[in-house]
Amino acid sequence: MLDRLRLLLQRRLDTLTGRAAPPLSAQASNPVDTERLRKQGNAYLAEEKLEEAEACFREALAHTVDDTQSLVCLGYVLKEQGRLTEARITLKRAVNPANTDPQAFEAHYLLGEISEKQGDLHDANKYFKSTLDLRPDFTRACEDVVRLLVAQGRKGEARAFLEERIVSCPESTDYRVMLAKECTDSLDLEGTVQHLTAAVAMGVKDPNIEMLIGASLCRLEREIEARPYFDSAVATNQSFLHEALYHRGYYFTRCGNARAGIELLEQSIASKPDYQPAHSLILLNLSHSAEALNRSYQQAAERFSQNIEGSIQQLPPIPVELTAVKDKVLRVGFVAGEFREHPVLHFLVGILEHISKDRFHLVAFSNNQKDDAGTEVFRALFSGWHDIKNMGHDTVAELIRTERIDILIDLSGHTGDARLPVFARKPAPVQVAWLGYFASTGLKAMDYIIADTACVPEHTQEWFSEKVFRLPATRLCMTAPRTSRPIPIKQAPCCTHGYVTFGSFQQLAKINTEVLGVWAKVLGAVPHSRLKIQNMAMILPAMREQISADMVSAGIDLSRVELVGGTGWESYLDAHNGVDIALDTFPYPGGTTTAFALWMGVPTITLAGNTMLSLQGAAMLGCVGLGDWVAKNEAEYVEIARKFASNVDQLAKLKDGLRAVAEQSPLFDTKTFAINLQNALEAMYREKMASLVNASPQNATLP
Repeated sequence: MLDRLRLLLQRRLDTLTGRAAPPLSAQASNPVDTERLRKQGNAYLAEEKLEEAEACFREALAHTVDDTQSLVCLGYVLKEQGRLTEARITLKRAVNPANTDPQAFEAHYLLGEISEKQGDLHDANKYFKSTLDLRPDFTRACEDVVRLLVAQGRKGEARAFLEERIVSCPESTDYRVMLAKECTDSLDLEGTVQHLTAAVAMGVKDPNIEMLIGASLCRLEREIEARPYFDSAVATNQSFLHEALYHRGYYFTRCGNARAGIELLEQSIASKPDYQPAHSLILLNLSHSAEALNRSYQQAAERFSQNIEGSIQQLPPIPVELTAVKDKVLRVGFVAGEFREHPVLHFLVGILEHISKDRFHLVAFSNNQKDDAGTEVFRALFSGWHDIKNMGHDTVAELIRTERIDILIDLSGHTGDARLPVFARKPAPVQVAWLGYFASTGLKAMDYIIADTACVPEHTQEWFSEKVFRLPATRLCMTAPRTSRPIPIKQAPCCTHGYVTFGSFQQLAKINTEVLGVWAKVLGAVPHSRLKIQNMAMILPAMREQISADMVSAGIDLSRVELVGGTGWESYLDAHNGVDIALDTFPYPGGTTTAFALWMGVPTITLAGNTMLSLQGAAMLGCVGLGDWVAKNEAEYVEIARKFASNVDQLAKLKDGLRAVAEQSPLFDTKTFAINLQNALEAMYREKMASLVNASPQNATLP
């Protein structure tokens, strides 16, 4: 994963910048007595005899009052003894502008360290920068400037500073590696690739760097370019094989080729059986594949459980407090890597706003790789907040115990930046899966999964290792979009164009060959109709070429198709005004996209499957009274499209009133949903506590 590669890259930077060694000059100066005393002082330093070293350096300065190297050495010793004011006075003597000794840069650097210790970050940065004025290739000082700027939230300045370093030292590969790290931390993968490939071209040979280039290229949908870097890294170090296979499997997953993705991920697991990211990505693939209902998913989930839960020690059981739920404020923790601008934001914010703070104390455990404006929205809704991105699973589990969490909710499942191994350690007495994933986690330590009757019928408990807890009406509730300007619903485009425009705003991974085949039949059944596909992947020429070729193979006339890249949030919503009917994907239907389409007055045709995920579209349309837009098979999907496209007046009327209907439906009623969720959490807690008491009454304690 990118996190591990980022850590390895940091270790390389630590080596390059000499973190382990004090910045002491090895060169001598005259007269001979000064040199002898300085050498003796350095020998004492090596033995950590600071008082003896100090005496030697002071005597050396008695022979040569302004000897730069002796001043630097004495300043360093005083700094290490915590005598910062004395150290500053000593080093100031060496930074005199008239001093032409090339080793004076060391005094500037030590003054920067002292200023930082004294809390004067402005002064520290000034001295680190003046160090680089004297010694442009002193990478350690550059790293300190960047570190301080990032710590102050000035990431843009940090990046600009590194770009200046590259201009001033174009031959330095170290600065390119540093800039690549900043790009990776800010998820600028194009920048990561640019600067690391430049470093490799300049002679850097490091398998960690080659792996990071390959991983970044795969996330940029450029897997073919990534292969040589993976091959080179693995040739140097075979231990990278499982990661190289994983990143390639990730690429094919993103492109909608689940079969190729699973094949590579299985090879990754064969190389490293306990590699959790590969297990999770296989399950994600299987959760929205046609094979999900056979034993493939259950078998893969069981294998995941054995590898994860079988390799760790659960925390000791928590004593059961026999407190009536009505008298207890439940402490509820949420674990996710999506507390940011993400679909989870739209499905969670409105609900959290209505959760009773008298009955529930909410704590977030954020695994965000990058915070944004959405993160600040979330922060305001929690009573406690912990950033866990850089914490190990054991540390996070202990933190959850320290917070005395009663109910721990996972919002990520096997997607994105999930932390399921934390749940495997059982840090909370009640553990629940909800919202961000749409199948069983496979963990025996996960007590419940929240669902609804529409997407998880009563007879399907066997699909889950968790106990299914069904909410009334729906497991999902969308917060009505909040925009800086009104986004009105305009007249249905078919009224003015003279033809129906079908649309899809789904990510490319969902648009498989079966979907395109059905869409071709829809266009054939509705003469003169057009198809608009809009998503982020359409920005990339390679992705446009790929889907265009796939559409031609499916029999779609490209002259009837419009491909549009991603846009800003409000422009994305407004783009629905150019669509009459949305075409859902299958067996991986829309969630956020379907809700947004309904809010913008665009009905969606969906194909109901027989898994929790493939029934999601049907459940959402049922909430807003559009059950007749749900198809049972592909032929019915095409017929529904033909039927509704043939009645322009009905389409126009539906578009005008759909937002009002949606906002009053369970799909957008966040207040009622919050009440249902509260009742569900209390019921799950009550049920679990009762089972624990019955199973082990001696473990119960009175409050």
